[in-house]
Amino acid sequence: MTSQHLLPLGLTAGLLFSTIGLAQTPAPAAAPASAAPAAASASASAPAGSAPGGRRGARPAVVNTPLVPALPIQPWDRPAEGKPVFTEDFESGALNDKTWTLHASGNATITVQQDMAAHGKSALKVTYPAGTQRAYAFVGVPVPESLRDHFYGRAYMYISGVPDPHSVFMLAGTAGFPRANWLEIGGYTGQFQPSVQIASPTPEKPNGEAYAFQGTLPIGRWFCLEWEYNDKPDRIVLWVDGKLEVNVPITYNKITNPDVSKTSGLIGGFAEFNIGYRTFAQGALITKDLNIYYDDIAIGDKPIGQLTPVPTPAAAK
Repeated sequence: MTSQHLLPLGLTAGLLFSTIGLAQTPAPAAAPASAAPAAASASASAPAGSAPGGRRGARPAVVNTPLVPALPIQPWDRPAEGKPVFTEDFESGALNDKTWTLHASGNATITVQQDMAAHGKSALKVTYPAGTQRAYAFVGVPVPESLRDHFYGRAYMYISGVPDPHSVFMLAGTAGFPRANWLEIGGYTGQFQPSVQIASPTPEKPNGEAYAFQGTLPIGRWFCLEWEYNDKPDRIVLWVDGKLEVNVPITYNKITNPDVSKTSGLIGGFAEFNIGYRTFAQGALITKDLNIYYDDIAIGDKPIGQLTPVPTPAAAK
């Protein structure tokens, strides 16, 4: 698979995705929101690391060891909050199979548990056991028709730890997981990795991906993640505990047909929203179980807002 990567090279009016082949380079924490936007180019010179986005990392995993600057974050207007159209707090103590569809492969597991929760007594827990490779566990819920092109959401998350190579947390895309197209919220070397993934290609929209590194991925504590997924035009925006961490408009330069947009309608409408976990790290690099918790899920046509702060410290069991 050919990868596309964003590296900061200069001041422009927007962000561009460009193909650089198979090698990828991670990046450190993002610049302040006041910084100017950056562009990407195939001529960028940077040390090559392992390749996320569909390939297995070969470089030893060390969390939070970025190599190149992250994309600066552009300010973004956030509209007034509104009521969600879908919520899930897992307080029933079990997954409702009439609401959620399970997508799982390998040793990864996903379950509702009562050992730890952000609010109430229950939360969703994804476990990726030590030594596991090429596994995943997600649950998906249909996106209401009114939110097919654009929606906001909120989830409380706790991440016990992740390896350096590409990790995946949330997907909004077409049906047919894992052969689907989606906008993805992922992570890489201590940062968020927002991306578009085309795994159900057409002649006009070839197989591939375009991604960026921005913001800081919290580890070892509960945090409130809020997002904005937009397919017209394509963009991913993230807030962590109310602070803007990611604002990435997406361009998919593998599209060469001048009649097909590179910046809008890349997904063709969001049919399913998924939460869970997978990583492309080699099993030998995962020396202990990885546990990802989700609680208080909500999506709607406006930002949802935070609940009461989760007391700290909150250690996973």
